[in-house]
Amino acid sequence: MDNEKTNPAAQDEMDDDIVVLEDEDGNAVTFRFLELVTVGEKPYAVLLPLDDDDDEGGVVIVEVVDLGLDSEHYDAVVDDDLNNRIFEQFRKEFGDKYEFE
Repeated sequence: MDNEKTNPAAQDEMDDDIVVLEDEDGNAVTFRFLELVTVGEKPYAVLLPLDDDDDEGGVVIVEVVDLGLDSEHYDAVVDDDLNNRIFEQFRKEFGDKYEFE
């Protein structure tokens, strides 16, 4: 490894983008928070799995539920139509920032 120096502020910002959630089996899954998208007045987080073993390369969309006192909860979006609407809104708002297949 090179003697590469990392800017501490940049590293903190990268760490702030990391979200660790539990899957249905209780396993920790690490994601990079990409963007927050609002659809129907509800906020949704678009997350990119970082330790995903499959080659799909897709994102995960979760509803952000505000619990107050600087705390939030993430609920899986299981409705395919809603998932598609949220993803299309994400593409529309951030199409110039990310590459889509």
